[in-house]
This record gives sequence, structure tokens and C-alpha cells, in this order.
Amino acid sequence: MNRAEQIRLFLEPRSVALVGARRQVGKGSFNALENLLNQGFPGEIYPVNPHAEEILGQKVYHEVKCLPRGIDLAVVMVPREAVLQAVEESLGRGIKALIVVSQGFAEADNRGRGLQAALELMAKEAGARVVGPNSFGVINAFRRFSTTLLPSPRDQVPVALVSQSGGLLEGFWGFSFGKAVDLGNMCDVDFADVLGYLESDPETRVIAVHMEGVGDGRRFIEVAQLVSQKKPVLVLKPGKSGKALQAVASHTGSLAGVDLVYQAAFRKCGLIRAENVEELGDFARGFLQLPPLNGNRLAIVTPTGAGAIMAMDAMEEQGFALAELSAETVSRIGEFFPPWAPPSNPVDMLFAGMAHGYGRIYRASLEAVLDDENVDGVLCIAGSPSLKSIKGIAEGRSKPVAVWLQGGLDEEVLARIKESGYQAVFPSPERAIKALAALRDYSETSVIRGTPCSVPF
Repeated sequence: MNRAEQIRLFLEPRSVALVGARRQVGKGSFNALENLLNQGFPGEIYPVNPHAEEILGQKVYHEVKCLPRGIDLAVVMVPREAVLQAVEESLGRGIKALIVVSQGFAEADNRGRGLQAALELMAKEAGARVVGPNSFGVINAFRRFSTTLLPSPRDQVPVALVSQSGGLLEGFWGFSFGKAVDLGNMCDVDFADVLGYLESDPETRVIAVHMEGVGDGRRFIEVAQLVSQKKPVLVLKPGKSGKALQAVASHTGSLAGVDLVYQAAFRKCGLIRAENVEELGDFARGFLQLPPLNGNRLAIVTPTGAGAIMAMDAMEEQGFALAELSAETVSRIGEFFPPWAPPSNPVDMLFAGMAHGYGRIYRASLEAVLDDENVDGVLCIAGSPSLKSIKGIAEGRSKPVAVWLQGGLDEEVLARIKESGYQAVFPSPERAIKALAALRDYSETSVIRGTPCSVPF
């Protein structure tokens, strides 16, 4: 069984044992069995708890030793002192994939570090693989599967997350992941293992990585460079400050390393780095919703001059240039504009919209700049009523159109975004422009991704 097939047992199991299944159910119970049943998992489930006969209608096994053979995955949720016995008994039942949720290992103290080393050795000798310890587990909405202790997203979004924190598995700002793996302390299964599985996964188009530290840096580089040639790989690597580095060690027991080394390695391999969790979500949204950006020239379509100026500042910070509109484009929409304010870039349509109808002028302006060979991409500044028009014009185009949606993002507005079907929407010009910059940078590093990367960790 190769590495990708080994990881498939974690994300696509046919059967799962929940060792240490909780009897408490309902809100706040942190019950993995309840969450798994709510997902609608179609496979076999084997709860293990010495103090219960039945939980949520599921037969409960008192001991791991009583489980049938042939189970794909075991999720171990017992106190740390009982983990090694639970793992040993799981291995004895022929289980080759284990997720250890239990905490108190390398991130804790010397005793925990010793237990983690013993766990690693035990699995290695048995030819088994381990995610964790200190892991929230995995989510696969495409298989209605989750091992997390909290309710999981069900949206089949073709974005996968590989993380060292379970806190990111739920997604953010109306965005969730179709697949996710929390590596925890990463005593065995690591980033390279999961990236190797995702490389050929037809249900994943974009990969997001949250990394506190890496074990085998050279292998990560080799695998990540290969994967990034097929799919964009986005990396959030916190832990730059001294205090943050200390927190990394106490969170997952990772060695965070020198940030500049990571930055150089990511760049050499064609990985796209996000500076914060908002950028990680924005970049994923951009890659998922937009075509490639094969150039540096942007047009701005706007009803507000002040908004355009803010967008231009953001463009300059990201190294973009304002596209010079062709004479044909100026002529095409010029009839709508007053003679004292002819169209240019930014295309400020305020007065033209007041005279001829805002929706009509917006559509005409966006169509014209998208047809302009001098324009590589477009930033639209708009309110939510314009999103359906933008979708109708931008869909099927080879140029990306990002939207700075003005106004607050309350539940009603988020509902309008979803209803419109146009998801390349951002709450500020800075975030929209940075998402476009990520698209551009990925296209620009295509040559780099094809050459060997020799940056050491």
C-alpha cells in the first residue's frame, strides 16, 4: 500500500472504530459519534466504551479486543495514559490507520514526549499510520465523514485544508472546506503525506495549509513542489514573533524554525503564502472562483471615485498597474458619459449611471473592459444588487473579476451573495486586490515550480 492509499484510509474509510466514545449527547457534548451520525456516514461504525451497551442506537463494544477484524480506521479518544494500550489493541485487530485525539503528549511535558515516542515506534513496527496525537481528526464532506468533536461543515467545497489546528476545520467568513485534516503533533502522518494524497484527488482543486512547523523539510519541499504544479497550494505559517514561537511549541510541540527560511522555501516551490486567516480564505475563494490572472494590468469599474482611489492604493502596494483603455473601449462606452467626464480607468460611472440607468451602464462598462486586450483583470466596486449582473457578464470569461462589495456583511448580505451565485466577493479593496495578486503570483511562478528546489530547512 503506497502513501496515498494509506492516507485514503483516514479520509475515505468504509468502517471506523470510535475508541472512547462518549455517552453524553446533545449540544456541548463533544460527541464524535453523534456528529458522525448527523453527517450521514454510510459506513460501519463501532463505538467502544466499557460503561455503555448502546449509544444513539449504536451497539457499543466494551473493549477494543472485542471488535471485528477488517476495520479501516480507529479514532482514539481516551486519556493519554490509556492511549498506548488502546493503540496496541487496535493494531492487534488489524487496524492500519489511527487518529489519536487525546492530548498531553509532546506539546505537554517529558512524560508526554516519551508516550508520543512510544506511540510512533509502536505504529511503525506494525506498519500502521497515525494522525496526531492532539488532533481533531478529519472531515470529508464528499463522503459524509467526520471524526471531529464539533459539528462539521457539509458543503462539498473542492478546497482541502491540511492544518495543525482543529480550530480552522470549521472554516471562516461563510467559507468552509470540503476536506480537512488536523495533523496535531504530527508524530507520523505529516504534510507531505496528505499533500501526496490530495495531488491526484479529483474532488480537490485548491489546497490550503496551516503550518506551525515541519518535520522532514526536504521531503515536504519535494512533494509540495510537485503538487503545486497541478493545484495551487496556499500556506498560512504563523509564529514569527518570539512569543508566538513559544506558543507553537506548547500547542503542537513543533519547532517553528526561522521564518525567512520558510518564506524562501515557499517562494522557490511556487507556494502562495497568506499572512493571516482572512487571506487564506480570500486566496482560496479567488482560486476557486476565478480564472488565472495572466498579467499585471487591472481595470476598475466603480460608482465611487473615493473607492477607486482606495483601490488604486491597494493596487500599487501589490505591484499592479492601471490598464490603459483602448480607443475602442473609450468610444464604446463614451456615448453614455458627459463630455466633461469622458471614460477612463478607473471607469467612474456615477454620472453616466444617473443619466442612463445604473444597471445598464455597469453592464456596458464591465463588458467593454473585459473585451479590451489591454486589460488582464478587473476589480468591480459594487453593492449586492449588482452581483447577478456581474455574474452574467464575468462567467465564462478568461479574465478574473473580483468584487469589493460595499456595505456591511450581515446575514442578509451574505444570503444575497449566495443567491447571486457570484462568490468572488471581498469586504475591502485591499483584500480583493491581494486575492488577485495571489492569482498573478501563481501564474508567474509556473517556471519556478518546474525547476528543482534546493532551499534547505
